[in-house]
Amino acid sequence: ISLQCLSFESIHTHKCFYMTLLTLNANTYEPIDYTNRSVVKAVIKNTAGKILLLSSGLVGGGVENGETDEQALMREIIEETGMEITIIKPIGQVIAYRDFLKQKYSTNGYLCEYVQTTSTPTTIDSDELKMKLFWEYPSESIDRLEKEIQELENKDRESYNDDTYQRKLYNRKTALAFIKEIL
Repeated sequence: ISLQCLSFESIHTHKCFYMTLLTLNANTYEPIDYTNRSVVKAVIKNTAGKILLLSSGLVGGGVENGETDEQALMREIIEETGMEITIIKPIGQVIAYRDFLKQKYSTNGYLCEYVQTTSTPTTIDSDELKMKLFWEYPSESIDRLEKEIQELENKDRESYNDDTYQRKLYNRKTALAFIKEIL
């Protein structure tokens, strides 16, 4: 799948047209009453060819009002990792309908390169602080994520009474789509 983008500069002005790599929707229809949530995720590669994961997902998060994707990505990476990166190129987009939250997540993925660690993570989110950062080869990530997705899909979804099931499943599927796309 190729990414259709006018130019790298267009990333900064939101004129980039992303190829949708995956749409996650548990419904048989496209919900129209969901609020939109813009998200950015980074596939960060180091010089050894490994990628950085935060537990079973990628580093990144929500784009705040007035932020560009690049600004949000840089902020999220400092918050979650304390690292400095270089954005190489856009990867694509994943659309996910989160039913419990009634939100449509439009997640733009970016291939990034690790530069250096400049600080400890600055997040104050207790859930993020519990997550483990680690480097692994993309093929290892793909194998592990595929197994975790299969395990989640075989679990009883009714045992989750909030967004936990969709969040876990969709985060893994989003990470898998972006990692596969960079290979």
